[in-house]
Amino acid sequence: MTTLTIIKEDSFASVDGVGYNEIDCTSLASNVHAVQFDGTNGFVEYNDGTVSLAITAISDYSTITDLWTIAKNAEDTAISERETGLAAEKLTHSWKRINDETTKYASIGDQLDQQYKDAVNGTTTWKDGIAAVKAAHPKP
Repeated sequence: MTTLTIIKEDSFASVDGVGYNEIDCTSLASNVHAVQFDGTNGFVEYNDGTVSLAITAISDYSTITDLWTIAKNAEDTAISERETGLAAEKLTHSWKRINDETTKYASIGDQLDQQYKDAVNGTTTWKDGIAAVKAAHPKP
């Protein structure tokens, strides 16, 4: 069952624990302070001394829940667009060169150590490491 919290003067509405500010609450009576609904029962609090009103449904607040849905959909769209943009960025040469942990250049200190050991032992560890990174991230 849907939970609902509305705080009129803050222009805030929360449905099932997800809240948004800047929700137009002007459709509520001028003396309403807040609406709380736990999925089964709730109440309307007033700011003028009127006794709180018990409620058993939120259908009277569909205008506000519709605005909440619009805000939620806008946020979901923005998140999806950011994720799509990040996925596209991860395919670029520069992102891979900087962030791909599987084939990344060793630190300068480690490279110098590899060069020294290669010279002493007759190995090609440093050259092989550089070649592997270049092969994994070819320039476009």
